[in-house]
Amino acid sequence: MMKRRAVYRKRIRVLLIVLMMLAAFFSGFLGHTLLSARAAEKDVKELHRYYTSIQLKPGDSLWDIAKTYSAGTGYSTAEYVKELRRVNGLSSDEIRSGDYITIVYFEED
Repeated sequence: MMKRRAVYRKRIRVLLIVLMMLAAFFSGFLGHTLLSARAAEKDVKELHRYYTSIQLKPGDSLWDIAKTYSAGTGYSTAEYVKELRRVNGLSSDEIRSGDYITIVYFEED
């Protein structure tokens, strides 16, 4: 009976040691993965949104303005046109020369 308990305790100890080693391995692996992900995030530039207004010239269209100002914003031209319409309260793509329109642009701080 005493021999069985000793064998049982030894097996439990071995099992606990193996579980602790596995826990240490996985925590190290996951910690390394999380740190690598955070390091990659620091390489991403943080852009801030700003607004300004421009005066429309003859021949300007929302699509031309979007092509000019959407570069580097992460917006497609169509998304930028949609944003211009939203910001300026426009119900269509119609704009008139001489009017002012608010545009959005992004810059690093």
